[in-house]
Amino acid sequence: MQRYVVAIDGSGDFSDMTSALNAVKPEGQALIYIKNGIYNEKLVIDKPDITLVGEDMEKTVLRYCDGAKMPDETGEPMGTFKTASVKVTSKGKGFQAYNLTFENCAGLGSVVGQAVALYLDCDRAVIDHCRIVAKQDTLLTGPVYSEIEADPYILNRQMFRDCYIEGDVDFIFGGAVAVFEECTIFALQRPRELSCYLTAACTSSKLRYGYVFVDCKLTGTADEGTVYLGRPWREYANTVFINCELDKCMRREGFAKWNDTDRHKTARYAQYGSNGPGYNEAAVAEWTRILTSDEAAEYSIQKIFEGWIPEIKDYKELV
Repeated sequence: MQRYVVAIDGSGDFSDMTSALNAVKPEGQALIYIKNGIYNEKLVIDKPDITLVGEDMEKTVLRYCDGAKMPDETGEPMGTFKTASVKVTSKGKGFQAYNLTFENCAGLGSVVGQAVALYLDCDRAVIDHCRIVAKQDTLLTGPVYSEIEADPYILNRQMFRDCYIEGDVDFIFGGAVAVFEECTIFALQRPRELSCYLTAACTSSKLRYGYVFVDCKLTGTADEGTVYLGRPWREYANTVFINCELDKCMRREGFAKWNDTDRHKTARYAQYGSNGPGYNEAAVAEWTRILTSDEAAEYSIQKIFEGWIPEIKDYKELV
């Protein structure tokens, strides 16, 4: 395996992430150990089987500050998909990240527009014990709707475990088949007249599963009753919460419609075993579902990921 150490103080093989990624040969696996520091670089990872391991989850930070309203190289607003601090393309199959922070520091969506911290557009990805933080559109799990329209069978399987994900509007969004296990999903404060949305899926109609949250804690600084579980970015959005704890900031109806569209009629939204002060089964929106125990049993990792079982390593033993 290729191994590199990145350290801002010059004590490693490289002092910046860009140089380390450029050094990785596309054949074989590579591990990059990143020492503490704030790495202000816009990164694109387009080689397979790269693993990033940070020295400390809160002190090892991959950061950039692009917002959708900011100008790109042509002088035009760059739009959401160009804002990512770190983008892993479809060529980055097998990407893994442990014990670090992905951050977009551009600021409020009302000022800078959408600002993606991590754009994960690959299959067989594992993100474990990481922080993913921004405001609007924090985590993009590709494919996006235009790619799905071109090929509705894209299967990007992505595993998030023991992660902290923070934002305010649609801050987990995209068309991947993604499992979030034992994660903290943190909704930031917004003006009280504005709602917050944890998810905005655009799942392909050809896929049985989309977003699955298991044993997660849904909390935040948002006002009581102002946070929705999600809203449908496209018609067949698929999002399920299983045995999750809903704090008082959550809206009791769970999911929301997408503006004046009818997408909620075809969206596949459900809960099972929800608990906490932000949950009231009697108030759940009638166009969503409460799963039976037999239905919930269908949400096993093997079934969701169509046979792929994520290999989550002990990152302390990797370095």
